[in-house]
Amino acid sequence: MSSNPVLNDDQWSKLLEYVAETYNEVTLSRGFHFYKQQMVTSLNITTELRKVNAVVEEFGEKCQVALDLNQLKASSCTCPVKTSCKHVAATLMELADRQGYPASQIMNAKMALKRVAAQSSNASNLEQLPGMTVDGWHKFMEHYTFHLKPSYDQWNYVELLRGQFVNLKRKPVAFSETDLFYFEFHQRLFILRKIVEQNAQAGVTFFTAATVYHLSDELDEWLKETAKTLNFGQHEQRLTQTSAYLRAQMAIESPKKLHHFRVFSTFWAYHVAAEESRIASELTAFEEMEAADLSFSLCAGRAYLYLRQGNSHQAWDTLISHATFKEAPTLLFVPFLDYMKHAQDWQEMVHWLRRLSSFYQGKRHLEVDVYVSYWKLVVAELPEAEADMWQSLGELLPTTYRIIEDLYYEKRQWKPWIEMQIAQGYDPFTHRVHVLQPIEKESPELLLPYYHQAVEHYIRLKNRHDYKSAVRLLKRLEKVYKKMKQPERWEAFFTRFVSRFSRLRALQEELKKGKLLE
Repeated sequence: MSSNPVLNDDQWSKLLEYVAETYNEVTLSRGFHFYKQQMVTSLNITTELRKVNAVVEEFGEKCQVALDLNQLKASSCTCPVKTSCKHVAATLMELADRQGYPASQIMNAKMALKRVAAQSSNASNLEQLPGMTVDGWHKFMEHYTFHLKPSYDQWNYVELLRGQFVNLKRKPVAFSETDLFYFEFHQRLFILRKIVEQNAQAGVTFFTAATVYHLSDELDEWLKETAKTLNFGQHEQRLTQTSAYLRAQMAIESPKKLHHFRVFSTFWAYHVAAEESRIASELTAFEEMEAADLSFSLCAGRAYLYLRQGNSHQAWDTLISHATFKEAPTLLFVPFLDYMKHAQDWQEMVHWLRRLSSFYQGKRHLEVDVYVSYWKLVVAELPEAEADMWQSLGELLPTTYRIIEDLYYEKRQWKPWIEMQIAQGYDPFTHRVHVLQPIEKESPELLLPYYHQAVEHYIRLKNRHDYKSAVRLLKRLEKVYKKMKQPERWEAFFTRFVSRFSRLRALQEELKKGKLLE
């Protein structure tokens, strides 16, 4: 928020009223686009007079905007519209952002005003929040945001919900540090649930799926970061209520969209002490729910707790017992593998990675890279597991072709690496010089077939440009033979080479230019 505010809550409400009365949705939408694209390139505020001057750039043209916050109707712009235009709207949004108010509320001013009205009706409940249960919080949030309607642009809906919750921070609520963490946690869970529900009702497209995964990623990172900074004792009541809420969401979760399972596993990994009695109590709660609901997300949650309890085999058996296990997304396995990494149970991780390899067949490179990163970690700690790693990667061919190639290079296994280059039809010019330098230094003899084959290829093309490439490679070959301290082999080869291609005058000329021939 600005250190010199020119807006307070009352003035903000009046600004929203002005926008709602004056602007149409198209102008506000365009203004919001200008604001998000940072096209308001300068903004100067005269605090005493409550006046604002700004520059908005559009396709290289600069529009000068002047706002009078005491008389908003007197605001003007140098564009042809002159007032109440998209440039003024963008300036109002930029000003709001700098003053600590949600710019998205200006774009949705009418809805924001309804929200303000709803806030007044909710004001009496604010004082009761610290004494409410988690279920009470969610009922409060449902009522507090009822006037915000989902739209096709799900991220806009997320921003509206967040803007609504920002207003809660302006009101003093007597939360303890622990309750403050849990209340913010449940605000994030509330938004995640709203988007998941919207996807279930309207169907999932690329854009809607991207929003929910982005929210899930954000929540995952937030839980990890807050664990580093918070220092409070475990609040048993809030923990019990939060776990119950997560189980309820997991019970209705799609077996391929395990967002709440991911939240549950991260929450337990970073914010819950691994006490045997607590885990046993949670397992009992899971088993009671699963008797009535065989959700795969609940099954995964129970398996995760078995793993934290030290029962790796039972965790695996629990997962594979579910009918939809073979359709599980690879994201499911990350919490299990992360826990084994934390526990440094490398041998067990080898068993899991071997059994999970089939899930990564044909998957995106990002997913396969995550799988391989665990193998690299295991092999660094347990070198004898390298054979298992190569077997798993071999089973995933051709998906892992690039990864195997990179691993050969990382491990300086030059012979299979070069064989892969030859098999793919690559030649030495495919790589930058520095890529082949360590091979020239450590195992120059391995480069001989690579260089010889490439020289023959360029000669067969029979044009001057490719002859030049062949000569460059021949000079590299000469260097390799010298590295091997076998100049006589080079002389014997080169003599035969010149004799074979003596009729190719252009090649002979290039050899002379390259100073390979007198």
